[in-house]
Amino acid sequence: MVEPYCDYVDINFGCPQCIARRGNYGAFLMDNLPLVRSLVQNLSANLHVPVSCKIRIFPRLEDTLAYAKMLEEAGASLVAVHGRTRDEKDGKKFRANWDAIKAVKDALRVPVLANGDVRHMDDVKNCLEYTGADGVLSAETLLENPALFAGFRTKEWKEDGDDYGHSGLDQADLVIEYLKLCEQYPVPWRMVRSHVHKMLGGWFRVHPEVREELNKQSKLTFEWLHDMVMRLKQLGGRVPLYRKESALQTTTNGLAASNA
Repeated sequence: MVEPYCDYVDINFGCPQCIARRGNYGAFLMDNLPLVRSLVQNLSANLHVPVSCKIRIFPRLEDTLAYAKMLEEAGASLVAVHGRTRDEKDGKKFRANWDAIKAVKDALRVPVLANGDVRHMDDVKNCLEYTGADGVLSAETLLENPALFAGFRTKEWKEDGDDYGHSGLDQADLVIEYLKLCEQYPVPWRMVRSHVHKMLGGWFRVHPEVREELNKQSKLTFEWLHDMVMRLKQLGGRVPLYRKESALQTTTNGLAASNA
């Protein structure tokens, strides 16, 4: 059904949430590896587009390597490895195991992507250098800061004395851009609500009364959400995004040249 409309099909064997446990999918298929092999084999044999797989690691490295090799042998064209086990759901409590990702990369012939503890572009550089992976993924941080891969970071990851300055961009600006995209490419309102909460988490901590207004809305509209963002801006307590001073200078010079 989806094959004519996509460039590849990805199977998410990494979801550790309770809903995945109830439905027996995601990371809970790690308990039934013959079924996993069958799924990958059937898809790769019957689709004309590549099949990729996203996985979590086992507590034992040997099991993780056997799992990854099995996926490659079954026909996976790419394997993305989240360096946490199924039980390590709290990314702030458990560090991602980049050693395990490196071991998978060294063991496979197909491209390997690294996932876990990618919070900003310095993490991207460090992860690629450490693991040798072909690319990186980000999940929770990207929900909060969709501008991560453009070089922006939140205050949480800015250290005193570093060369990161105010970029002139904040998460409210990202929400406005996101809402415009949602109007153009409709998605369920529950997803819109969830993503707005993620992006405006810092603002809502400063103005919890606005968060409560959002929570009370049984039916959302784009007009209401745009008005909410404007109210936050008017209330103050801006939560800026930061970018390297060299990148800011390049951007400023580019704008000056374009306006000359």
